[in-house]
Amino acid sequence: MEEGRVVDVFSLDDRSLPGHIRQTHDVSGRYIVPGIINAHGHVGIARGLETGEAVRTAENIRSQLVLYARYGVTSVVSLDEPLVAFDVRNNQDPHHPGKARLYLSGPVLSPSTPEEAVRDVNDLLEHNPDWMKIRVDDQLGRTTKMSPNVYDAVIRTARKHNTPVASHMVTLEDAKELLRRGTGLLAHSVRDRPVDDELISLMREREVCITPTLTRELSVFVYAGRPDFFDDPFFLKYADPDVLEQLQKPEVQQRYTGRSADYYREALPLAIENMMVLHRAGIPVAMGTDSGPPARFQGYFEHLEMEMMQDAGMQPEEVLASATRLAARCMNLEDSGTLKSGSLADFLVLDQSPLEDIRNLRSINAVFIGGKHLVGSQVLDRP
Repeated sequence: MEEGRVVDVFSLDDRSLPGHIRQTHDVSGRYIVPGIINAHGHVGIARGLETGEAVRTAENIRSQLVLYARYGVTSVVSLDEPLVAFDVRNNQDPHHPGKARLYLSGPVLSPSTPEEAVRDVNDLLEHNPDWMKIRVDDQLGRTTKMSPNVYDAVIRTARKHNTPVASHMVTLEDAKELLRRGTGLLAHSVRDRPVDDELISLMREREVCITPTLTRELSVFVYAGRPDFFDDPFFLKYADPDVLEQLQKPEVQQRYTGRSADYYREALPLAIENMMVLHRAGIPVAMGTDSGPPARFQGYFEHLEMEMMQDAGMQPEEVLASATRLAARCMNLEDSGTLKSGSLADFLVLDQSPLEDIRNLRSINAVFIGGKHLVGSQVLDRP
């Protein structure tokens, strides 16, 4: 590795190390995989269970990127965050960021007319976003859903500037219409009906991926009681005890009951089945979680998401590809998601093979981002 990138990959059985190598890391008997990429997360919109302007700070964003990295998430595509996140992104050292890499959409666009759509897109383009984000959802009747003529104006204007648009959607018909209008990503599961051949054809023709965000559904109802993962040492290693205490108070647990909780609990099995139908049809599924809002635990939810994907029927190698190579391809992250000459040197050293069980991604021995040993203490450095 040199200047944050992979120079070469080879076996010592085939040739010796070049003489100019200054430092080696002995990882004998361990496993190396590309760093985890979250194709749909959020930074800086919450701190614990707290939201509002007080938490929307650069300091909070940086601390969350460190938290992601501790769990082996080396890149995060944030699809809704405060504008200050652009300062954090722009000040990253591209070679050695020292925390998870950050890619941004900026705040979700919510125009009411095509004219507002053009204005809002042009205003956001001044920040050079990696993506843009819209919501096409009435949120169970609580809001007015964005109309096709408005999101068409968003997508067309953004595409003129080579900026793709990620679309939050819920229904099969909205997903199809967004694809017809040129969306670059379906940013959640289809939750109302089984996906069909028409949707598959549209996604295949337009080369559009989906981020299922199964843990997003889970997070809406799981805290009505005490989740099993509150006893998971891997979770507890970095979880805030005060947040866990709050989530176990009866008055807080009550917030995770009612119409919204019932809807997502009932929708989750269909969301899982729709993910598997698309996967079996060859549609790229990019691992994404929607982590970052209150009680959607950054870093841990990515592992939980991958475990849910495996439990749904995906093979461990397929899940690993979804969280590395496919996530990078779907989100236009150049030189990420693989380990080959020229790629970013973002990778994990594991004690167990994730090709046997994706849960073995938890066996993190060390995290390297930009070739720098960022997390973990067991890797042996040799001068």
